[in-house]
Amino acid sequence: MIKYLVSILMLVSVVCQSQTFRVSDNVLSTSLYQPFAQVGGYTLAFERMLDPGYSRNAAQFSYKVNATLLSDKRKAEISNIDGQPFYDPDAFRYNGFMFVPELKYYFTWDAPMGVYLNVFGTYSSYTESYTDEKVNSNGDYDKKISELGRGVGAGIQYIVFRNITMDVVGGYHLKDISSKTKPINSDEFTANPDTQTDRLYLNVYLGFNF
Repeated sequence: MIKYLVSILMLVSVVCQSQTFRVSDNVLSTSLYQPFAQVGGYTLAFERMLDPGYSRNAAQFSYKVNATLLSDKRKAEISNIDGQPFYDPDAFRYNGFMFVPELKYYFTWDAPMGVYLNVFGTYSSYTESYTDEKVNSNGDYDKKISELGRGVGAGIQYIVFRNITMDVVGGYHLKDISSKTKPINSDEFTANPDTQTDRLYLNVYLGFNF
């Protein structure tokens, strides 16, 4: 009788442990920050565990791929009458894409939920078009911009409700930027000096774990 009871307890323990460590391998998400970024857009991201999901190891890897459609408008002042500014709400227009491959390293058994470190690369290609509605102005131009970046960060991903997830991540991002500009009255683009920028960043993703 005792042997049977021990066997049943061991079986229940194994089942419970398998349920504890078994997690869904994939997360499909979107950035809540990107629509409000300096160059706004809409992101779709897919994350998948490299570990099959049954590991008892405390650390697991995953990869994440972010694809962003850059499509945004910015206003510019066109006149100022008696201290009252007037704006063209569509003076700046941005169109292009951004691609971000990412590798995550989780410190928890329940990955892709938990605390992680990440390394990533970024590539952006987009056009900035400016229309100047001021009288007698020749300020209109098109600028083609390419950005190549890399960075490191840390974050935490967790379940909000059932399979709905929240991923909060921050870190350091370094970018090399090249661009060329074509004035509206010209047919040729002229290369601008290359620049480099770095910044701290914060992003929030809302996703679905499956």
